[in-house]
Amino acid sequence: METLPAAVRSMLDPGTYPHPVEDIRLVQTHISWVFLTGTWAYKIKKPVDFGFLDFTTLERREHYCRRELELNRRFAPEIYVDVVPLCFDGLHYRLLGKGDVVESCLRMRQFNENDLLLHRVRQQRFDPAWMDLLA
Repeated sequence: METLPAAVRSMLDPGTYPHPVEDIRLVQTHISWVFLTGTWAYKIKKPVDFGFLDFTTLERREHYCRRELELNRRFAPEIYVDVVPLCFDGLHYRLLGKGDVVESCLRMRQFNENDLLLHRVRQQRFDPAWMDLLA
């Protein structure tokens, strides 16, 4: 696993969250870190530039978190909730905390991973008509 930036690593600490957390699981993609906390999932965009997308600044990462929220809320408003700041007060990182905003996090309601499209297709729980709805 890659070395995580301090702000991102702080998301593995239950004290970072404004709600009770029993267990935290990190899922990584090529462009994001997703922290699963039980009730909530938080996505942070990685500071990467692939040419077709550029998340290299905090402003860009916040912009694309808000854009993802806007687009995905159309199909899953019960999952996509809001964008929240990860703040650093000089001592501690806190979601919705005091201090400087160091990251933007897309907050979602956590759902069962078996409901991911990939799993639905593999388990033959996918209706091809859904493709027309999503197109």
